[in-house]
Amino acid sequence: MTEEITNKDIKETALESKITDRRNSFLWYSYDLADTFFSQAVISLAFTPFAMLLGVSKWSYIDTFVIVSIVMAGSNLLVALLGPIIGAVSDTLGKRKILVIIIASVMVTSTILIAVWENFWWACGLFIIANFMYQNGRMLYDSQIPFIAQTEDRSTTQAIGGAIAAFGSIIGVLVGLVLNGLGSAEKWTPINTNIWELANETIPQVNTGNLRYVFLASGIIIILISIPYLFHKETENPSGLKPKENLKKSLGSLKDSLKTIVKDRNSLLFFIGWFFLVDAANTTILFMVPVIEGAVGVDNSTLTYIIILSGILLSIVFGFITGRVLRAKGPKNTFLISGIAWMAAIVFTMLAGLQYKTELVWNGWSYNTIIYVIPWWIMFFGAICIGIGFGSIWIVGRQFIMVLAPPSKLAQYNGFQKIAGRVSAIASPLIFSGMMVLGIKMALSANHSFRIALASILLFFIIGEILVALIKDPYKRYDKGERAPYIGLYDKQKSEE
Repeated sequence: MTEEITNKDIKETALESKITDRRNSFLWYSYDLADTFFSQAVISLAFTPFAMLLGVSKWSYIDTFVIVSIVMAGSNLLVALLGPIIGAVSDTLGKRKILVIIIASVMVTSTILIAVWENFWWACGLFIIANFMYQNGRMLYDSQIPFIAQTEDRSTTQAIGGAIAAFGSIIGVLVGLVLNGLGSAEKWTPINTNIWELANETIPQVNTGNLRYVFLASGIIIILISIPYLFHKETENPSGLKPKENLKKSLGSLKDSLKTIVKDRNSLLFFIGWFFLVDAANTTILFMVPVIEGAVGVDNSTLTYIIILSGILLSIVFGFITGRVLRAKGPKNTFLISGIAWMAAIVFTMLAGLQYKTELVWNGWSYNTIIYVIPWWIMFFGAICIGIGFGSIWIVGRQFIMVLAPPSKLAQYNGFQKIAGRVSAIASPLIFSGMMVLGIKMALSANHSFRIALASILLFFIIGEILVALIKDPYKRYDKGERAPYIGLYDKQKSEE
């Protein structure tokens, strides 16, 4: 089988950008900065604590935790079902920027409206909409890369974008810290399972304080940050079809893409491996605050934010390093390194604050109970590892899709990647909360219940690493100008077909 560049390769690459305009790239990066801020401020720091605080006035802590997890799963189910269709429509339309702007507008509006009313179901309903729009906006933004930068610049372009985007996380943490400091201490009540009983009795109403206004501030900041995005240009390849014809062609193209993915061993291994890896990563991010305060035992919200901030700062550094490693070693090897970093982060988190021994010591008058605990501050080593993983996994995932997908079907492949990521995001909150319930049923403390849940995340990382390691890497051929499906990559497999 030949490995020469074919006419199909030439046709596919003709759709892509032939130059990399640095000024245009920096305008484009602004959306990455804005939606990373949304991920940090709204998903990681604000929504889970806010919903939990509203929920515990109605149900016990563990019941509320399960209900919030189901809400997360429902939101991600919508993304899994509709994401590929939106991606296919984008590919057929040949324009991605306008769709990103429309989707982002709905995301911002929904986020701001959460602050209007302190009601559990109101907050959950609007979050489902906002998260759906965030995930699809992210998918379409990622699909723009070949239409912004030329082939040899893409890994560097993504690394710079990822490093810049990390500042969105920093801004998100700072917003939380500022709003934390504005009110009196009793108005800021973090989720702290060390002081909240994990029992079946109803817990009294808890004041959400300034946490409510994180949503209002977030919406305004996202608008301000993303203004430069309005002025960037992408290489367009419009089909000129009417909306009805576009949808019909999109669904047909989607069906063809699915058949191609099923036949391609590399794509299957990647999507299944991505399911396990991103499931674990998303769960870590989603329950970051409850885990630090409930498992590690940090009982100060400001200190929690400082731990998270240290990981984000490191992710900026490793974002730039990722670009160099990605260019030299390709997405497969870089992905494996990222997975190892995430696993190390989970191990450090499981160990931090662990009570490993209780001893009774006679002091001459009575017995004293001595509890041996691993210092909580080793969580900072976990933050370092999260910084490495967070600074690389989504950058590498985007590059992997570009290597595996024909340029004309990039958004569709991103849509299928969203299926893998969102199905995992449906499973992850349910599995995590299920393991928490298991710990409670075993009469374990909240501290140890969280560690059992973290063990399930570690297992997912291990499975994902094994699957990605089995991929036969086509990166060198991609770098030379070939495009999927790389005839001859699996000689025996292709000859049999």
